Amino acid sequence: MNIEEEKKRKKNEAMVSNGAAVLVSNPWERTDRYGECGLAPQPWYEMVRMFLCLIFIAPIKIFGSVACLLSFFLVTKVAWAFPKSVRSDWVAALGKIHCRICLLFIGFIRVRWVHLGDSTSRETKDTGMMPQVAGIVSNHCSWCDILVHMSHFFPSFVARSKTEHMKIVGSISKSMGCLYVERSKTATDDAMKKGQNQGNGVAALVKQRMQGIAHGRGEHERPLLLFPEGTPTNGHFLLPFRTGAFLAGEPLQPVIVQYETRGVSPCWESVVAHRHIILMLCNVFHSVTCYTLPVYYPTEKERQDPVLYAANVRKEMLKASGLRPSHETYPDKVTYTTALKLKHGYHA
Repeated sequence: MNIEEEKKRKKNEAMVSNGAAVLVSNPWERTDRYGECGLAPQPWYEMVRMFLCLIFIAPIKIFGSVACLLSFFLVTKVAWAFPKSVRSDWVAALGKIHCRICLLFIGFIRVRWVHLGDSTSRETKDTGMMPQVAGIVSNHCSWCDILVHMSHFFPSFVARSKTEHMKIVGSISKSMGCLYVERSKTATDDAMKKGQNQGNGVAALVKQRMQGIAHGRGEHERPLLLFPEGTPTNGHFLLPFRTGAFLAGEPLQPVIVQYETRGVSPCWESVVAHRHIILMLCNVFHSVTCYTLPVYYPTEKERQDPVLYAANVRKEMLKASGLRPSHETYPDKVTYTTALKLKHGYHA
């Protein structure tokens, strides 16, 4: 399937939920049957169905997911007995398997990956050996995004420094080669827009890691997965990109993740976490399609200007996906969700 055919298919499927056209006005408006904040009134038979799923299906999903987590934790503990050259490869392979099984328990019977175009066809003016892909940039829709990407790429992430010392999760994050940062080192948005190096800030650490991966200095390190939008959406829009992923000026793998709504939307944009998890557990099946675009090799001009680089990658992702561009950012989301909380009289 070529890009144009896939784009036409997605255009026909876009903005459709439960067989009906869905018109949404902003990136955080819910499009499933459970409505704003997941609080829409439901018919009695749906309440009965959810109750039965909560009693009989949810425990299986929870048990299976926790079992996958503990199983992979044991894998990471055993892995430290092997050399790093061996450990990194087979931990990644087993990690992908565990994540896919975990997705199955959550209900993702179908996780489809579609490769659009040929990464080798993009030309640059550079000569010599091409740098390796330093990072993966993806739209952000759900807490499920991480598992979906781990089941395919098993990338590393930027994580808070305290994550390294957490039980179970800490060992798993080390096996993934996560980049640990201090919250106090977060770079400001204004500085990131200007592409400034923030000393030991997050942006500088990400840039250093990505340049090391691209040029072979970070042996056995995995590409970083970054969500340049900075916050989840309802899956119909693509927000403006922050420049943190583009400061290094290295090749990136763009990915578009699009969930199908079967009862509940897996997108987690304006529903409190515990309610969304319950809704996901009470709906048996989910599915997701992921599109990998050609690897984006930046031009010299893009390497020198991370704002331009980010904008051009976003254009390519919009062109290939059929998502709608949005100029709204995280502060707009805060305003929207605050209004919803006041409207429905609850606190997150």
